[in-house]
Amino acid sequence: MPIQDRVQAAKQIDQYLKMLLTHGGFRLRYRITAAGKPATTNGEWDQPEILVELSGPDSAMLVERGGELLRAFEHVAAKVLKLEPDEHEKVSFDALNFKAMRQQRLRQKRSARPGSLTSSVP
Repeated sequence: MPIQDRVQAAKQIDQYLKMLLTHGGFRLRYRITAAGKPATTNGEWDQPEILVELSGPDSAMLVERGGELLRAFEHVAAKVLKLEPDEHEKVSFDALNFKAMRQQRLRQKRSARPGSLTSSVP
């Protein structure tokens, strides 16, 4: 089920991030984008309904240890919006293009596996 009011959800995430960044002492900026409607890309990953892009001097801290802190921010935001566990993918946080790069590495790993289906047409 899609997020009913994306503008209101984005405002809630904005309030959460303001509080978190102020009290946590993080040196970060953010941009919240609410998608027009949910979409699927390549049949693999669903586009999030709300995307939060973080940047700033503390960005590297977010993606250390496999993006653990970035995922924690995202998880709490999903809780703030009262999303069910199977709806958490509707909100996505990213920093330093971490998720796109990780997705690319996973695709490369999959295609490099012995026995993977790849075609070689001359």
